[in-house]
Amino acid sequence: MKHLLLLTILLSLALAPASAQRNRKRTATRTKARVTAKAPAKNNKQSAHETSSPIEQAQLALSLYDVATARDIIEKEMAVLTKKKQSTDHLDALLEQVQRIALKLHATEHIVIIDSVVCNKEDMLRFIQLNRESGRIDTYASTYHTTDKNGAMLYENELANKRYLAVPKGKNGALRLATSDKIGEQWSEPHLLTGLATNNLAQNYPFLLSDGMTLYFAATGPESIGGYDIFVTRSDGEDGSFLTPENIGFPFNSPANDYLLVIDELNQLGWFVSDRRQPKGKVCVYTFIPNATREVYGDQLSEKQLADRARIASIKDTWNKETAEAQKRLMALRAEKSKEGNQIVETFQFVIDDQRTYTQMSDFYAPEAKQKMTQWLQLSKNVKTDMVLLERLRDNYATAAAGQRQQLALSIKKLESTHYPQLQQLKQLEKDIRNAEITFK
Repeated sequence: MKHLLLLTILLSLALAPASAQRNRKRTATRTKARVTAKAPAKNNKQSAHETSSPIEQAQLALSLYDVATARDIIEKEMAVLTKKKQSTDHLDALLEQVQRIALKLHATEHIVIIDSVVCNKEDMLRFIQLNRESGRIDTYASTYHTTDKNGAMLYENELANKRYLAVPKGKNGALRLATSDKIGEQWSEPHLLTGLATNNLAQNYPFLLSDGMTLYFAATGPESIGGYDIFVTRSDGEDGSFLTPENIGFPFNSPANDYLLVIDELNQLGWFVSDRRQPKGKVCVYTFIPNATREVYGDQLSEKQLADRARIASIKDTWNKETAEAQKRLMALRAEKSKEGNQIVETFQFVIDDQRTYTQMSDFYAPEAKQKMTQWLQLSKNVKTDMVLLERLRDNYATAAAGQRQQLALSIKKLESTHYPQLQQLKQLEKDIRNAEITFK
């Protein structure tokens, strides 16, 4: 009940006027960000560069996939540093990242994301309900009954006679992908996969499709949008070598870390894991419907809509006529895993009336209420995530230099244009859920 009250308070604060949430000094600066960019307050004790550097401003714009604003901030700062005859190397690298994002944005894959769950990173595998016929994913430490400080992962095929795993190699101990075969009752020494790009700083999180050829994994390095990105490659013949891996792009990857992609071909469900917009130690496990062939949006969406799909602003925006059936398949898999004792049930507190407070999906009787509750849970996560990001943008606006405020104001307005309608939608969903459950017979 305390969690529900806390969520209600947070939502009401977000809807309330800014003057009710902050003291007068902060209100005077932050509320201006909603309307226009004006001169910074004269009495600021900290300079803009102490609390809001151009790199931070560019990274915030990138978190909204606003590549135009990010590029503009970086190029202006590069001009300033060049005039001062100072190095721009750190900005060159950031500008390259912006350019990679801009190129991949228009190739964003059109996928349907049916569910998402936020959990501790160490628990993420327990939220992936992979069918046994698709193999097994596990940590290196768990399978080999040892300690491992590298976070190495492995995939074992459905016959339990071949493994793809991450092992530390080289002077710096960076993780590299290797394979091991079961011979009799013993596993062979892992040997490195050939053909994978050697410029990856780290390789981990392998998963092989049932065709025995298509390998997904995560890696850091120059081809990544940011941190770990998910790549795909295919076996190139009987010698076991692989083709040059390709970055699978948006929405699977992001400027944050994107760790793992798994596909259950039997149930036509897939999962990928990301720490985008999550606090340290947390990840979001997304469930999606895999495409038979890659589909992109093309010219179907506006620039803003495309950016929202790429950053997964709302999974509901991706839903189509296949969503309901896919969610049923997911619930069936969860029920099966729950019987095995491997499933963590997502809990919440939702007040139906004075006598009833529900804490999990199985508490609902009305199918309509259960369906809308799924929407409510996802929308609640989006609202809380955007609320945190909005606060960060406003904080940076309050201390930013005059030249940066106009760009920040645009980013704030852009996020507000989706955030406040979602708050209203959340309230309406609450009413609809209660009405559906109360009137159900």
